[in-house]
Amino acid sequence: MKRTLMTLVALGAMAGPAAADDIPATMTIDASGNLPPGLSFVEVTGVDPAKVTKVKTKHAVERVVTWNEGDGRHVAVFATTGKVGRKDDMDFESRVLYVTTFHVVDGRYDEVQAIKEVVNPCELDLSAEFIPESITLTNLDDDDEGELTFGYVASCLGGLDPKKMKVLMLEGKQRYALRGVSEIFIAGGAEGGTYRPDFKTAPKAFLEHAERIWDKVKRR
Repeated sequence: MKRTLMTLVALGAMAGPAAADDIPATMTIDASGNLPPGLSFVEVTGVDPAKVTKVKTKHAVERVVTWNEGDGRHVAVFATTGKVGRKDDMDFESRVLYVTTFHVVDGRYDEVQAIKEVVNPCELDLSAEFIPESITLTNLDDDDEGELTFGYVASCLGGLDPKKMKVLMLEGKQRYALRGVSEIFIAGGAEGGTYRPDFKTAPKAFLEHAERIWDKVKRR
């Protein structure tokens, strides 16, 4: 079985709780499409891949991010589900993006946060996907919790327009967001690339980091 694993530190460092300044260094990203042992797709998404439906369905695990915090091991699963069908002589496609984070305690996966972004049946051009290069783990406030940052686009468009885009930052049960549109280039220059921040209760460094990620990935 082919397994693609980007490891930022030796796996031996994953054994115990991480010190505050070591949290980002313990991150691993697995893009093999496999879930960790003991975790099911239903627990991640609420969707059973074995369930038969009237339309063609697609299910995928995109990334599994693992890291250590002061209270032990944490896991974030990036997954998608989708449907492809035909209605009223029109082909359509829908997709749902999921990011679910877990705290692993004695082999049990306790859910911490669940993100769900739905793009309803689209008869135009569906664009709903994670941005792999946006995934980062930081510890900007130097405590015993890491901050997981990631971005994605989720749009149904019929022309050359900026796509709906978000960059989220999760710390434990806290969630912060930049919500806006991607940047495109058309005759006359750039269009889009703007966002609205929801970081009112976050440290200034959190917003600054999220804005750097946005600027890095906004051209879609």
